[in-house]
Amino acid sequence: MNIIITGGHTGMGLELTKRLLREGHQIGLIVRSENRVKDTYKILNNTQDVQFFIADLSKRDDIQKVVQKIVSKWTKIDGVFNNAGVLLDKAYYSEQGNEMHFEVNTLTPYFLVEALKPLLDNSKNPFVVNTATSGLHTKKALNIKELKQPSKFVKLVGSYMESKFALVLIMNYIARKWSNIRIVSVAPGAVKTKMTSGKGMPFWLKPIRNLFFSSPEKGAEKIYKAAFNQKFVGKSGIYINGNILPIQYKLTDAEFNEIIS
Repeated sequence: MNIIITGGHTGMGLELTKRLLREGHQIGLIVRSENRVKDTYKILNNTQDVQFFIADLSKRDDIQKVVQKIVSKWTKIDGVFNNAGVLLDKAYYSEQGNEMHFEVNTLTPYFLVEALKPLLDNSKNPFVVNTATSGLHTKKALNIKELKQPSKFVKLVGSYMESKFALVLIMNYIARKWSNIRIVSVAPGAVKTKMTSGKGMPFWLKPIRNLFFSSPEKGAEKIYKAAFNQKFVGKSGIYINGNILPIQYKLTDAEFNEIIS
C-alpha cells in the first residue's frame, strides 16, 4: 500500500512508520524540515521505502505545495494517517488567524485529506485514520467561535480537547459524504511522547504521565488497529476508544462551512 503519515517521525507516529515498513508498505512522511528528514532517515536505517515531503502543516500554502509534490510522485494513495498535532502552553495563532490547536489539529487534517482525495479515489479500499483523544464521546456541544479564537486559554482540556472534538466531528461529516473512503478517528490513550512531556501539559499531570502513561508502541498499536483490525474494517464515520463509542453531536452543513471558512 501507499500510505501517507503526518507526525510519522517521532513518538507514536515513528513506531507506526516502523511497523508499516516492516509489513512492506510504501510510506510518505510529511515532515517540517530537512533536519527532520535527515534524522528520521537515519533512524529508519536509510530505507528506500520512505519518501519525505516537507511542509509546515500550519500553513495552507504549504499544504497545497506538499500535495502537488505527492501527486507528482504517486498516482494513488491507499491510506492516510493524520497523526501530527500540537499541545501548547498558551494561545498562539496561525497565519490564517486561527488559534493554533484548531489550525493544526482540526483544519490541517481536513484540508490535507480534501486535497489528496483524487489519489484516495484511485485506491480500491482507501482509508483515513485520525489521531484523536479520549473522552470525546461525552461532549455534547461545540462553540465554533471559541474554537477559532478562545476568550480564555486552558491547557489540555480547553483548546486542545475542543480541537480534537472538532476533528472527529468534521471527519464524521465528510465520512457521510465520501462513501468510498473509510474515515475513522481513534484515541490512542495516554502515551509518553514529547508532546505530553512539554509545556502544554498541566504541571499536576506530569508525575502521573511519568508513572502511568503507556509507551509510544502501545499508542501506535491502537492507531494501526483502527486501520487494519477486522473489528473496524468496513466501518466509517466512527470514533474508537478501545471500542466504537457513539458521538452524539453531528455537524450541520452550516456548521461545517463555518468551521472550514
